[in-house]
Amino acid sequence: MPDHRLSNTVRNASAVNLKYSADLLNLARDYVRAFSAALTAPSEEAEVKAPTRSVPLLLAGRAGETANAAFALSSSGKLTGTVTLQVTGSFEDSEVRVEPDRVSFAEEGDKIVRILAKVGKKMPAGTDFAGAVVISELDHRITQFILRKLGD
Repeated sequence: MPDHRLSNTVRNASAVNLKYSADLLNLARDYVRAFSAALTAPSEEAEVKAPTRSVPLLLAGRAGETANAAFALSSSGKLTGTVTLQVTGSFEDSEVRVEPDRVSFAEEGDKIVRILAKVGKKMPAGTDFAGAVVISELDHRITQFILRKLGD
């Protein structure tokens, strides 16, 4: 019986990640386009449009496991430079990081960014901990995520 419950929980978490992946990719592309326009605009009056809807990624795992999710950043090649990505939020005794933590926009194409969370033993099961990935230099949020410890 516990295996069936775990299977359903994993299946539900996977369904949530799959359902919102396309939305997250579109939001990331919109962000990169707006970011590129802001940095390449000739004046300070450039209009920057933030996405109107933010859909969080769900990272779920048992104590000691590494939960993960990924999102894409797109570049048209017009934006150059490197930015530092940072995780914000409070996650009890869990370690959360992004990989890579620096992204270069020197070339055109998508950059895949992974959020990795080693689920801590002291973290309460079933409790959601909200976090975000931000560009450190701009203090600008790219995406949100939720970290949840699954029951044993």
